[in-house]
Amino acid sequence: MAAASRLPPPPKTADLLVSLDPAQREGLERVRAIALAREHFELDASTDGVEVDAAPFGVTVHSSDRAVVVVSSDDLAVLGGVLVWVDRLGLDSVALVTEYNAGVHARRAAVLAPEITVHELNGAAVAPAIATPIAEPRAGLPDLAVLVAVIERSGAQVVEEDGIMRAEVAGLEVGRIVDAPTGPILEVGVGRFDREAGALLHSDRPAEPNLVSTIELVSAHRRAGAPSHAINRIGRERWLRDVVRTNPGEWGLTEVALVEPIPPRTSLLEAGPAALMADRDGVRTLVVCSVGVELGLVPELADLVTRHGPDTVLVLIPARDQLPFLARLSGRLPVPTSMAHIEVPWAD
Repeated sequence: MAAASRLPPPPKTADLLVSLDPAQREGLERVRAIALAREHFELDASTDGVEVDAAPFGVTVHSSDRAVVVVSSDDLAVLGGVLVWVDRLGLDSVALVTEYNAGVHARRAAVLAPEITVHELNGAAVAPAIATPIAEPRAGLPDLAVLVAVIERSGAQVVEEDGIMRAEVAGLEVGRIVDAPTGPILEVGVGRFDREAGALLHSDRPAEPNLVSTIELVSAHRRAGAPSHAINRIGRERWLRDVVRTNPGEWGLTEVALVEPIPPRTSLLEAGPAALMADRDGVRTLVVCSVGVELGLVPELADLVTRHGPDTVLVLIPARDQLPFLARLSGRLPVPTSMAHIEVPWAD
């Protein structure tokens, strides 16, 4: 029995489906959704008026007023896709069934869509999902004043998120303070691999000169009108947030403070809304910068609104990305939400 307890958990059904070719996977996902809808939600696909469709986020079984949506992706943005689909059909009741992130979807759906109930799928068992509370940020390392002074002296912005102290240039990380056996140290580089390579190549050199040279390199590309380059194609929503932070008066903002993403980013390549809290004409405002067609934007806003309790939300987004579905979905937030155009500093 002891040996059995060390066995890894069985793979999720959706993980097994990924190994199949697309046609097989689509067929099995369709069969699974039909069975779940019939057995657990009394929605029979063989009944007149009930349709079964494939969607980017999974398979839907629906009548004219209610639906079962079986999600096969672990991407948190799928809730945004489900919301767009629900709005288009005007459904009154939707059961979202998923093996992944059920607690997070339940938390966000409670804010955005009372017509959606989230259910967790575990093997063949289906149960109502319990909303997962928003995790508190991790505690940061103590006694960092000396290293923070190095970052400030070098010309980078000090940004703390989820207990991690970073050096940033126009929203792009160029270094961070990490815990080492000898105590906190400043690692320099754009992303983990660059930091690790720098630590190996320059272990005998002080961090400050390396940070200054990295800042100079990044600043040459992370400036208005700079030609397209790998350095200015990542973290663009954070770049826009930095534009707002350095010139808040253009949007009538004062008392600006950066806000952590929920959940925290684990990679520089992860796109997601970049937010700050500010005063706008005496109104406590959550300001959010976003780039591209982001189905996950409004679900992430739900968490930010829950955590920070603003009186209103202002979404700053490039004109080409202001699509109608964003305005419709943002109307589901429990506080007034508006969108405004922001000029981008990069040239594509």
